Amino acid sequence: MKLHFIINEFAGNGKGKKIWEQFRKELNISYTFHLTQYKEHAKEIAQQLGETALSNGEKLLIIVVGGDGTIHEVLNGVKGFRNVFVGNIAAGSGNDFSRGYFSFHNAKEIEQLILKKECTYEQMDSGLLKINTTTQKSFINNAGIGFDAFVANLANQSKLKKRLNSIGLGKLSYVYFLVYGLFKFKIFDLTVCIDGVERSYKNVWFVTLSNQPYFGGGMKISPKSKPNDGILELTLVHNLPRIKLLLLFVMVFFGAHTRLKAVVQTSAENVKISVKEQILCHTDGEIIKPLTKESTIEFDIQPKSWNLVNEK
Repeated sequence: MKLHFIINEFAGNGKGKKIWEQFRKELNISYTFHLTQYKEHAKEIAQQLGETALSNGEKLLIIVVGGDGTIHEVLNGVKGFRNVFVGNIAAGSGNDFSRGYFSFHNAKEIEQLILKKECTYEQMDSGLLKINTTTQKSFINNAGIGFDAFVANLANQSKLKKRLNSIGLGKLSYVYFLVYGLFKFKIFDLTVCIDGVERSYKNVWFVTLSNQPYFGGGMKISPKSKPNDGILELTLVHNLPRIKLLLLFVMVFFGAHTRLKAVVQTSAENVKISVKEQILCHTDGEIIKPLTKESTIEFDIQPKSWNLVNEK
């Protein structure tokens, strides 16, 4: 099995580079590495590596050094390649992927995996988001519309996040912009169809579809989500005063928010959402351009669509 690393040196405001340099000093096995240069480059690299390995009849292990955005890009590049196995070394600011999935912590774990006769792995699900039947993006953590995308967009564009990343406190930027967003975000109405059953909601803050429990740097938005159970979990928050939304996000860290009447949670294989507002959308925290004033957003589960290596 060939081993390739895809490294985002800029993840976590330079944390990716520091972690990779440490791993390089400790690795005593043969490998090839690739440094990302621009947005979506990790996807391009991963897809090309997967196609080459497939045409050569080879198995391929790709280990990602970066944050949730980098692993998101790699998944979108290799999804569906049965000969490709993916691993992760957490090097971002939020690192929600490493909370919900196995990640490598040292070079020895990688070496032990490579020295085995067979790669140990689990087949994992992914979600698929479609907007107006044109835009399609896969996700492994979560995807959604509304307030969570609004906050993620503010954090991604801010200099404050970079400053906090430099001292290891990057995830606090989400808390800052969460409070800021309470007074700036405009709530909206929508119609949601869950596995064929339609219902309308007013005064909605956000809708999130989860494949694992965590988002926003450790918030346990969907406590019952499992990444390999063939279903997604929907979390919808509506009819909640602004100040109480802040309380909700405090409760989210403990998974206690599900007891609130304003929180709707259910499992689904397919969800269609219709909105008549221009609104932001995200997949794994990566922002998709504002939707048009009338949009249809669809979420589907893609069972066992990629291979995650582990140490078992």
